[in-house]
Amino acid sequence: MAARHRFATGSPEETEPLYSSTQMPEKVREKWNVFDDPPREPTVGSEVKRTYIEWGVKFLKVVTIITVFFVVLGAAVVSKGTTLFMTSQIKKNVTRAYCNKKIDRNLQFVVSLPEVERVQWIWLLIFAYLIPEVGTWIRAVRKCLYKLWKMPSLSEFLSLFGTETCPAIGSAILIFVVLPELDVVKGAMLTNAVCFVPGVVAMFSRKPCSINENLKMGLDIASITAQASSFVVWPLVENNPTLYLIPVSVILISVGWWENFVSETSYLPFIRALGKSKKEFKTRTYFIYAFVAPVKCLAFFCTALVIFYCQEGSVDFLFDNFSAAFQDHNIEITEVAPVLPGNYANASSVGSRNPIHTSSYMTGIWVWLINISATYICYAFGKFSCKVMIQSVSFAFPINLSVPVLLSGLIAMCGMYYRDECSFAESIPPYLFFVPPPLMFLQDFLSHQHAWIWLVWLLSQAWISVHIWSPNCDKLSSTEQLFIRPMYDAFLIDQSLALNRRRDENPRNYRSDEGPQITELEPETIESQDAITRIYACGTMWHETPEEMMEFLKSVFRLDQDQCSHRIVREHLGLKHDNYYELETHIFFDDAFIRTSEDDNDPHVNEYVESLASIIDEAATKVHGTTVRVRPPKVYPTPYGGRLVWTLPGKTKMIAHLKDKKKIRAKKRWSQCMYMYFLLGFRLQANDELSAHSKEIRGENTYILALDGDIDFQPEALHLLVDYMKKNKTLGAACGRIHPIGSGGMVWYQMFEYAVGHWMQKATEHVIGCVLCSPGCFSLFRGKALMDKSVMKKYTTRSTQAKHYVQYDQGEDRWLCTLLLQRGYRVEYSAASDAFTHCPEGFNEFYNQRRRWMPSTMANILDLLMDYEHTVKINENISMLYIGYQIILMIGTVIGPGTIFLMLVGAFVAAFGLDQWSSFYWNLLPIAVFILVCATCSSDIQLFFAGLISAIYGLIMMAVFVGVMLQISQDGPLAPSSLFFFCMAAEFIIAALLHPQEFNCLKYGVIYYVTVPSMYLLLVIYSVFNMNNVSWGTREVTVVPKPDPNAVQKIEEKKPEKKDKVLTFLGANAQDDEGGLEFSVNKLFKCMICTYKADNKENEQLRKIQESLRDLNRKIESLEKMQYPDLRSPAVSNVTTFMEGSKATVKNNVEDNYMEAPQDNVSQPSDEVMENSWFYDGPLIRGEVHYLNRNEETFWNELIEQYLHPIEDDKKKVSAELKDLRDKMVFTFLMLNSLYVIVIFLLTLKKDLLHLDWPFDPKVNFTYFEDKNEIGVYITYLQLEPIGFVFLIFFALLMVIQFFAMMIHRFGTFSQIITKTQLDFDLCSKPIDEMTVDELRSRDPIKIVADLQKLKGINNEYEDQTEVPVEMRKTVSNLAQTSGGGENKPIFYLDEAFQRRVTQIGSTSSNNPSISAFRKKSLAYVQQRMSIAPNRVSQARPSVQLRYPNGKANENFVFDENGSDVEA
Repeated sequence: MAARHRFATGSPEETEPLYSSTQMPEKVREKWNVFDDPPREPTVGSEVKRTYIEWGVKFLKVVTIITVFFVVLGAAVVSKGTTLFMTSQIKKNVTRAYCNKKIDRNLQFVVSLPEVERVQWIWLLIFAYLIPEVGTWIRAVRKCLYKLWKMPSLSEFLSLFGTETCPAIGSAILIFVVLPELDVVKGAMLTNAVCFVPGVVAMFSRKPCSINENLKMGLDIASITAQASSFVVWPLVENNPTLYLIPVSVILISVGWWENFVSETSYLPFIRALGKSKKEFKTRTYFIYAFVAPVKCLAFFCTALVIFYCQEGSVDFLFDNFSAAFQDHNIEITEVAPVLPGNYANASSVGSRNPIHTSSYMTGIWVWLINISATYICYAFGKFSCKVMIQSVSFAFPINLSVPVLLSGLIAMCGMYYRDECSFAESIPPYLFFVPPPLMFLQDFLSHQHAWIWLVWLLSQAWISVHIWSPNCDKLSSTEQLFIRPMYDAFLIDQSLALNRRRDENPRNYRSDEGPQITELEPETIESQDAITRIYACGTMWHETPEEMMEFLKSVFRLDQDQCSHRIVREHLGLKHDNYYELETHIFFDDAFIRTSEDDNDPHVNEYVESLASIIDEAATKVHGTTVRVRPPKVYPTPYGGRLVWTLPGKTKMIAHLKDKKKIRAKKRWSQCMYMYFLLGFRLQANDELSAHSKEIRGENTYILALDGDIDFQPEALHLLVDYMKKNKTLGAACGRIHPIGSGGMVWYQMFEYAVGHWMQKATEHVIGCVLCSPGCFSLFRGKALMDKSVMKKYTTRSTQAKHYVQYDQGEDRWLCTLLLQRGYRVEYSAASDAFTHCPEGFNEFYNQRRRWMPSTMANILDLLMDYEHTVKINENISMLYIGYQIILMIGTVIGPGTIFLMLVGAFVAAFGLDQWSSFYWNLLPIAVFILVCATCSSDIQLFFAGLISAIYGLIMMAVFVGVMLQISQDGPLAPSSLFFFCMAAEFIIAALLHPQEFNCLKYGVIYYVTVPSMYLLLVIYSVFNMNNVSWGTREVTVVPKPDPNAVQKIEEKKPEKKDKVLTFLGANAQDDEGGLEFSVNKLFKCMICTYKADNKENEQLRKIQESLRDLNRKIESLEKMQYPDLRSPAVSNVTTFMEGSKATVKNNVEDNYMEAPQDNVSQPSDEVMENSWFYDGPLIRGEVHYLNRNEETFWNELIEQYLHPIEDDKKKVSAELKDLRDKMVFTFLMLNSLYVIVIFLLTLKKDLLHLDWPFDPKVNFTYFEDKNEIGVYITYLQLEPIGFVFLIFFALLMVIQFFAMMIHRFGTFSQIITKTQLDFDLCSKPIDEMTVDELRSRDPIKIVADLQKLKGINNEYEDQTEVPVEMRKTVSNLAQTSGGGENKPIFYLDEAFQRRVTQIGSTSSNNPSISAFRKKSLAYVQQRMSIAPNRVSQARPSVQLRYPNGKANENFVFDENGSDVEA
């Protein structure tokens, strides 16, 4: 909401179109002169199209789907097959045929398994059950140690205790009683009948209120009946009373999954209550599992003992034969009279040949290892398929297919075994095999009644677990979100995965290759409205170049375009998308004004603001691919300076806050405080229209996207970060992969450094703890986390101590993350979210940047380590192991210069053949000189010497490389230095291969290598010695008054004399210097002692004249404005200009008539926000002038007064404190490194006395002694000094940790990429032009809308055909179209372009062959959706409304909750 300007006369300039409906007058060309030569701009940063990467990822997803399908299917079959194999060996007195191939093919033999063999298989089955339970216990203990949890209630403990103990007892009965009594085919069939209790609970959880629900309940009853039939079928068929334990075991096993099938919508109150209590897997549940898991193991073991005691009257044989069972033992073979297959138990022994077969105990162990491995692999890959949203094809299908495939294999194997007992003798010991079914059963399997009974069980299981085909979960969900129980069943892996997978009553539609699908937009509740994702993109600018601003603006326009696509799908098509979000962009411009003097109260905007306003149209044109003009901004004077508000093509707002450092504090941290308090404090917390619950929900779903003014990214990068936020509610911040861009050697160094830093360091922090720094150039912060205690409030702390200036102001991004970590929030890193930023291209700029970063990094890490007890206690993601890792890194950073110095000493010895002391002195000399320069000279001179020494070291490092290679050839590849070199090189190469998109960074490793002394030695010294310098450091410029265009030029300017650059750098050639003592020799040279700046009276007079002329010009301009007010009309004209398409006209300002606030809420311009001359600067002269409402103006005044008022520090005091801190740090730094270097160097000199022998690859010398006629063999080991060896071990340990953490993180990134990748090619489906509307509906409507809303081509202007083959270009007709002119209806926003294109295509698609088949079919789908969308959209409240204190609302604006200044 804004008050109108007090002037009401419209100027002719404001009624002029941004460009006319034909062409702009200055661009009108004759028809013979329509030929163009458009410039070709290089594609850099995020706009680079890596088609091979995109297709490679799609191919990788296809391979992943297929691979996971076969792995899950194969592992499930192997797991259950090996389980049945083991149960086939535990029945007492098992007799089977023995292969006679190696004895006598004419005779027949049988074998009866001895008790010791049977005992081994019994124990292996017990151990197999223990494996997942031990895993559950370890997971529970880890969660309890490193996560926050509360003590569970007694009812929760007893409920889980009973639920988990029953399956343990049932599993023991199934394994040791039921399955040994059945053949393997019947046993495999029986595993499809363990869903009885889930089926019953699911039936009672339904709410029969419709025909559909009644039909489902009927299927439930049929499935329960089918499952219950298993209780009696096998006992009756086998006529075995023991099998009547089947219902006991099946019911007890199925009790373990009842929780997954209770529902909150049941008509039974008891079921509803259970559904609410079992909705989430709480962390305290792990506390119960820490006790329940061992109890389950004990229950299983005790049940097994009871079973064997009942069967055999004693269990002593299990313990007496334990040691013998796991040793080789003999098995007696018996010759028998020929019998039919399957009747071996009745065979009579004949003959006297009883050969002995020695069995290997490893046979059972190998089967056991295969079983537990296959079971875990099935579980892991099944969970992976659920995480990456390929569940239907790679999880549900193979799970339901596993038993049929297993039965097919078992029937085939048993048939071959009946035909020839030696069929598998080469792979399976001849005394072991499955318990095969009767021969007649095999021959008549398909028509036998038992087969159809099993088919009924299979179908009933498929219905009861039908929810696995349509999952309802988020991408990359955690195990607790995917499964009810934390682990799996050891023996029924396929049933365990299906029934343990979380079930939802209202499943969403998913495509197996894309993840969440669009759903119908239902009437929204207040909670669902509050849960909408709201993103504030907040960029900070200062003195960015136009090229850097262009990248930022293009990123904003891409976001605006993407958000508009989501909004059209929601509002016009009536569809709801999980990724829908609302967007608003804010730019906080530091030091945006310039003054002629300190007392100047009428400042002007600087050239950088004008540059931003002038290139917006160009940025929009580049993004949309056609000429686009954005309407001029609304101009607001504010208590902190000014504000510019643009409405972008997608109807999102971009708001530039112009900070006047005379009114508000400058620098980035205070800009961040501005937008935190404005967006989260004023707009959210101070909004009285929202309840406390609504504020809580909105705070959790409101995100601030922190950006730098030169950032370049695609909307997909933002979506990836939002996915991370939605996945983990404790996530306070997430950052992406930052790619430096630019040109030159320093940029190449940073490309490799950034790559290695992200590959190794950030990935390791993400995996083993938390990322310590989420860079402010591209990071997403959760609003709720920022509003927590000791975060936003503490972030406004004014620096009062020397260490504050280092920690708070030099590394504000890292400090903000430190505050989040200390409040218990997690910070993560997404390697798939790419962003590109300009980096320092010059040596001095780079050194100054790192001079800021390095001390602040050390200060923040030290702050975290000093407060480690509190942080570990409150933050469940930070453990003592992680703290130890950071301590090691801190030690390595502190002694890093000493380590590099010692490395150079050793390298000089190897490369140049120097002795140790000579090498030490040669390396000490430049370091000592540089330390002396840093201690006595200015920063410029320090940088000059740093560059000079770095260049010298760069040349030396190449010679060192040759020397190192020679040393490796002498010491051998297994020497410590050789291994370290090879391992590091291999680690970098493997990391680059795992990051194919960044593989080209590897080539810059050469530059990284030659600059190691500079970056890890000189830079550290420079940073420590300049710790007292708290200036920004990068692109420092002096803001000067804007030049007056009418100012009188100087009559005569002296031509600058050519000066020697080196001498000038050192302070020579100072023309304006004078000295207290001077002498010269005939003008050959002049020597001045005790120099000072000379008074230049001419310059002073000229400066006064220029200021007088500038004041006079301003007074003349003021008189002109009073005499001719029409030259500038601020805001009331009803005709304004808008952003338009490629051919557009003027449009009356009808839509923009926003709701006026009550008069008592409108303040007249106060002294702080009076009319300013900057309203008329450059491109701002076209903008309308508005004023803030009273509420917001009061907020800004109070915020500035309390936190952001300009401050003047006591420079002398601050400088003295900083120097004192610098001196302390310098002394500590030099002493630690000196002691470290001296100790290691002296130990190296005395290595022959105090050393460790390296045991690998010793040197062997043979010496022949002629006098003794003997040969002496001398073995020489490489000698390592103990301390150096310890540090080598530490560095090697860090490398190993970082490598494995990188591998784990790459797997997580791979999962994220697979999840987001959409397979929009259908190899087996119909072409687009043959698809029906229903078939097209399965495609992503976001892509359809994005194609239809394009501004390019909306007014039939021809598109660039540069990439079109020559023979297909329509060059002449396109040129004729260009010169044809013609009127076109103006296009103002993307949704208008969408509606016009739908109309155009609809009216011409039938007879216009130029319209693609995709657009024709898209149109049919869109028209169908638009015909039903109004009803749905009318039922749902608009996304977010602008509400004023009087209760009125503006439905055209997205975010402004408190009557702010931004209207639609």
